[in-house]
Amino acid sequence: MRYTDVAWDFDGTLADSYPNSVRALGEVLRSFGFEESDEDLRAQLIVTSRHAMRYYGEKYGLDPEELRILYLEKAGFHPELVIPFPGIREVLKEIKESGRRNHLYTNRNRLAVRYLDALGLLPYFDGLITGEEMAEFKPHPDGMYKLLEQYQVEPSKMLMVGDRALDLEASKAAGGDGCFYNTNGTSVPDCADFVVEDIRDLMKYL
Repeated sequence: MRYTDVAWDFDGTLADSYPNSVRALGEVLRSFGFEESDEDLRAQLIVTSRHAMRYYGEKYGLDPEELRILYLEKAGFHPELVIPFPGIREVLKEIKESGRRNHLYTNRNRLAVRYLDALGLLPYFDGLITGEEMAEFKPHPDGMYKLLEQYQVEPSKMLMVGDRALDLEASKAAGGDGCFYNTNGTSVPDCADFVVEDIRDLMKYL
């Protein structure tokens, strides 16, 4: 088999969490008297949530850290608003049953693991690397190095799946490959080894 292990980003890759994130950030900004369209909020959050806090902090003269705290409070834990993408469950199951391993590799905190559990996806995963386990966030490869070491995986045998360039950049920096799952209709990053629009097409690259 070409790859023995698959590392997955969470937001925008395993599940569409952006509707909940957009709702939360919109409510925070409205509490300060500012209105932003859902499209603009999503565009900033897709870069990273930290980017969005800095962006709106600078735009409206607000403290990005205060925005981040309020945003996390508003976002809360809403598994009913965080929906796995079509085909995700069957692909995770097929990978697991083929003897390969799935790993979570996300900048998000441990809430991502709670979501996997609530969505019934956690049994398909071996490694779980979240923001708390990393010294530095993606695109720095610290988390990928941890996965490779913990599971004794050769970098060439690990495929990272993500919806943003930073996911793939982290894998490439550690010597692995990257599959761009284009759930946001954005331009394909140069670092992508593969591109899928439907996650079920991932299996032909494994």
